[in-house]
Amino acid sequence: MTANRDAFFGTSGPRNADIVLVGECWGFTEAAQQKPFVGASGQELRRMLNEAGVLPGACLFTNVIADHPPNNEAWHYFHPAKEALEPATRHLHPTDFTKHEVARLYRQLEAVKPKLIIAVGNYALWALTNCTEGRTSAESEGRRVPSGIESWRGSMWYADAAPGALAQTKLLPIIHPAAIMREWYKRPVTVHDLRERVPMALRDDWRPRLEPVFHAPPTFDQAHDKLATWLWEAVQGKRFRLVNDIENTMSEPRLLTCIGLADSANYALVIPLVKPIGKELISYWPASEELGLLTLVRQVLMHPNVQVEGQNYLHDMQFLQQQLACRPCMDFDTMLAHHYLFPGTPKALDYLSSLYCKYHWYWKEDSKEWDLKGDLESHLRYNAMDCIRQFEVGTTLRGLIKTMNLEANWPEEMQKNWLALDMMNRGIRIDQNHRTALAADLSVASEELARWFHSIIPQHLSESTSGTPWFTSAIQTRNLFAEEFGFNLPRNRKTGAPTMGKEAIRTLSDRHPEFIRLFSALGDFRSLSVFHKTFVRAPLDPDGRMRCMFNVAGTETFRWSSSENAFGRGTNLQNIPKGNED
Repeated sequence: MTANRDAFFGTSGPRNADIVLVGECWGFTEAAQQKPFVGASGQELRRMLNEAGVLPGACLFTNVIADHPPNNEAWHYFHPAKEALEPATRHLHPTDFTKHEVARLYRQLEAVKPKLIIAVGNYALWALTNCTEGRTSAESEGRRVPSGIESWRGSMWYADAAPGALAQTKLLPIIHPAAIMREWYKRPVTVHDLRERVPMALRDDWRPRLEPVFHAPPTFDQAHDKLATWLWEAVQGKRFRLVNDIENTMSEPRLLTCIGLADSANYALVIPLVKPIGKELISYWPASEELGLLTLVRQVLMHPNVQVEGQNYLHDMQFLQQQLACRPCMDFDTMLAHHYLFPGTPKALDYLSSLYCKYHWYWKEDSKEWDLKGDLESHLRYNAMDCIRQFEVGTTLRGLIKTMNLEANWPEEMQKNWLALDMMNRGIRIDQNHRTALAADLSVASEELARWFHSIIPQHLSESTSGTPWFTSAIQTRNLFAEEFGFNLPRNRKTGAPTMGKEAIRTLSDRHPEFIRLFSALGDFRSLSVFHKTFVRAPLDPDGRMRCMFNVAGTETFRWSSSENAFGRGTNLQNIPKGNED
């Protein structure tokens, strides 16, 4: 059917448009009119374009697939992974119909030759770029679906999955308006993406004229001379900002892998501390050179004239204190500043970069976690990007604090960070005898419930061959009640998938009071497991004290949050149970 379609079937707008918006597929209204973006979400998209100063009438609207899938679920246009006969295309297995439609989309774009493609949603991002990942969701019947639009939105990218010269066309990913209508808080940032990025694409201002300078890795002389220069300037009385960002291994023992420093949005020095040899990490520098560099790093970061700046810097400070005996002169935290100005909004560095940096594209998957995986230079350049983006973000946030007349209160916010660090360092003394007794009581209660579960619902009723008891597995429990017993399970509010979570158990108890003892026992067993693992057996430091991470920017109400610390010890101290719950 699609082979006979005109290249512009299912499109609307001028065929010589500078801007082409590519959606995913048709909804009910689009199918009836055989035109894209004419339903409720399409009308919302047009409103957002108008607000951003982009004339919808000057744009060409199209879709990856000019067709309406069952229940508006685009995954129907792909094969289940286990049934696919061909290798995946960017993690997914498109049907022949889908392949033809994507090829037709390319023909459209080659004919129009737009200055900018706006990829609306995950499937458009998949069809046009190499950015997406694939995941199998519970509701997609074994099919992999694309993901990544939340990370890549607002990125100044290219249609790098398209053929030929089309791959060099500028591309801007945005969140699909249908998703925005479900989660309205995503609308302002989408309008921002359109308002800021579209004019830059049209005037061919898509990349900085000068690339930033990265010494990552530096030679010993480059690192030594730069550090010595910074220290000399500080000693001479010059006050200046210096962004600091570290990376660390995620496996035990958790080690610093590199230390990044930036004195502008155009320069970063990243000092590697380890390098992989086979399956081990060894020191990057000879001992004498490492000592010299780390001594300079400590002197620079601790000098009172150096205004050290970081993102979620309380995390980095834990490593610097423990492994370098260094307590930097923390002057500014970009995560805390954004939280101070706009509580309740996302705070990750990539999100802040998309708002506050002139040129932005997503980079956080380049070498996010590095434990003998990937090459060292990519890991160091990833850290360098973190540093220069933090510097530009910090510059903008400092200006916003001043513009919004909040300078007088900002020092108090930073003092809270220092207080949190002192609390983290001091820790909390734990009664070890009482802790051991509680652990024994919880184990006995859990074993009694486990025996009762086995007596009323034997393990063989579960299809799992893992050997894990059904009542300890969320998937086994869900499948058992849905497939074996025929319960109509409540659905997760976010994913829409059937669930046996805490709220679902309450709902099922109301629906089926005859099973209330079983549902109550499931809730009790899970609570016992949480009490045991999260609180009673939370890892302690060698001195027997519990040291947690306290996050001043944790909640939109400005209440602090707590969690395990940078080394995987401690726990969330915000919701400790009293122990007398029914």
